[in-house]
Amino acid sequence: MRIQTYPLRAVSPNPLLYALTQHFASVSRFYRYDPRDPSSWERMAEEVKTRLSPPPRETLASILMRQNRLFGADETTLSGIEALKDERTLVVSTGQQTGLFTGPLYTIYKAVTAVKLAKTVEQRLGRRVVPVFWMAADDHDFAEIDHTIFCLLDTPPRRLALPGHDPNDRRSASSRRFGEAVQTLTNECRESLAGTPFQQEVVTWLQTCCTTETSMSEGFARLMTLLFKGHGLLLVDPTDPELKTLAASIFEREAAFPLVSTGAVLTASDTLHTAGFPTQIERTPDAVNLFVYRDKQRVALSYRDARFYTRDGQSYAPETLLDMIREHPETFSHNAITRPIVQDTLFPVLAYVGGPAEIGYYGQLDGVYKHFGLPFPIVYPRASLTLIEPRVARIMETLELTPEDFLTGVWPVFEQRLRTEMSEELAASFEHARTEFSRHFETIGRLVEDIDVTLGRVAEAAERKSLFELERLEEKAVQAIKRKHKTTRDQLQAAVDQIVPLGHPQERVASIWPFVARHGVDLMDTLFEAIDVSDFSHRVVYL
Repeated sequence: MRIQTYPLRAVSPNPLLYALTQHFASVSRFYRYDPRDPSSWERMAEEVKTRLSPPPRETLASILMRQNRLFGADETTLSGIEALKDERTLVVSTGQQTGLFTGPLYTIYKAVTAVKLAKTVEQRLGRRVVPVFWMAADDHDFAEIDHTIFCLLDTPPRRLALPGHDPNDRRSASSRRFGEAVQTLTNECRESLAGTPFQQEVVTWLQTCCTTETSMSEGFARLMTLLFKGHGLLLVDPTDPELKTLAASIFEREAAFPLVSTGAVLTASDTLHTAGFPTQIERTPDAVNLFVYRDKQRVALSYRDARFYTRDGQSYAPETLLDMIREHPETFSHNAITRPIVQDTLFPVLAYVGGPAEIGYYGQLDGVYKHFGLPFPIVYPRASLTLIEPRVARIMETLELTPEDFLTGVWPVFEQRLRTEMSEELAASFEHARTEFSRHFETIGRLVEDIDVTLGRVAEAAERKSLFELERLEEKAVQAIKRKHKTTRDQLQAAVDQIVPLGHPQERVASIWPFVARHGVDLMDTLFEAIDVSDFSHRVVYL
């Protein structure tokens, strides 16, 4: 296995991510701990003890044991749950929406980073550290999780999607069953993966984990459990009514002080903007960071004139809403702002592994953590990878292209090379003509202006038209060269479809399953070997 490294900015321009990993002093007012500083881990391990009202660990472990057994967890994971009963045990957490068939590759990279980071910190601190994956099973944004992209070697990227998207349907992922449509999807997977060595294994896994009666979140959990067998990854479904009961104190505090957390976010946003950084979370001043379920629909709350309101006009007196939380906490859920608060209340979180967007919104949450009496965790970037298949590597070598060419935009490089394939005489003639046109029209324009001042503008228009026609002729010459190099262009397109599918970094688009179909589940061992949690760079991995 060969690995090349590039700056993270090659795939993510987020300035907060760059500052967090390279110039921590510039963002130390937004993040309490430098992830590169070894002392951060010892200090945070002590600060975790200051959490207000953590739930009984025995109760939490019992819920997690039930959940993970349902997902098919092995003894490695179950032993981690047992370890959580010990007051000294800490957690490295991460999480993601429960995308179709595990969604894009970065979901997998987050989990691998959390597992490896937990082991590293465990050795450093001399105490048990468990990797926890928080499934965003409450999420109702179906458009973000209803599809996956298969990046294939012989055809363009293929989008596989569940039907029936309705923007007004706000059911959570945990309440959506796959239904009969999943059978069509797994058949499409079989067709897409035809000819790969591990096609049947992959299709069987998908069919077994994602049945017609399985919810999207449970299917996700079963597949993640399968992929991470033996690695001790602990999965959490926060929609579990028993977990909601443990989180009720957070819901209560948000309802009792309905605009405090939003105010803290808005204050942090102003500070970030003043410092020249972008913000990830946009909130209106009346937004409450809670959802309420009504007829299985997840509905946002706002607060004004001493009452809570839903988008459809339903209103609640504060005491009524608080009573609802106390009596039926399962009918409420967190949002992006209170999700970390619920997570860090339930778990002794030492560090959170996040992508560029999450690192951005954690930069807005310090005041929210203070409001809820929680220590602000170490924010740690997830691993960032591009996987290069042997066939793609051969194309790159033949065309003398680097991964950086693809990450920064390979087609302009290709176009420039085509232009250089013009004969030197023809290329020089086009350039000479451009220069001469400009020179002659400048002279002509000056002379005709002496006759009639309006003719100067006519001369300028004639110059623009002549240059346009010249450039058109040059472009036609380039297109003729392209036609002569169709094979080369097709090879380049095949590489583009693998490295930057649909114009985006591979990790943000591609599903893991075509790679597993080509390399087997041993691909996971390759990913664990390729990811170095101490190296904050983008890694190009040649398979």
